[in-house]
Amino acid sequence: MVTDPQPPIAHHKRPFVVTVLILLVLSYMALGWFGFFEALRHWDFLHELPLAVPPLYLALRNAFWGMTGLPLVWGLWVGRKWAWYVAQIAAALYAIHYWLDRLFLADPSAIMGRWPFALGLTIICLVYVYVILRLARSRCHFKMDIETPR
Repeated sequence: MVTDPQPPIAHHKRPFVVTVLILLVLSYMALGWFGFFEALRHWDFLHELPLAVPPLYLALRNAFWGMTGLPLVWGLWVGRKWAWYVAQIAAALYAIHYWLDRLFLADPSAIMGRWPFALGLTIICLVYVYVILRLARSRCHFKMDIETPR
């Protein structure tokens, strides 16, 4: 009987919370691409509106977040160590960018009644990202030099 000198590759299961994070990133990425294509589709209409920024800003902003999501989703899926860091940085930058847009570009009367909900959702998303990436199983998935949880 011939035996394989190489032991089988150990496959670890991706933690469920990381899968949920991937779905969250995919959602934001899809929103970015949707916003980009909608800005292009309604380009003439956007030029007619009294916007605080040119339509190009809206298109590029959304394309940026759409493109940022592609490598991040892949890195999170396969457990790349850099994705552990990038996910946290991207979450913080997205939240900052979102609130700067709301504070400086949005019509204040349009957001007055909804800002508490938006703030709560922002906080929940940030806490989720930072907490789940620090769980032992998540850190193991990203090879963050800790013992494998049992």
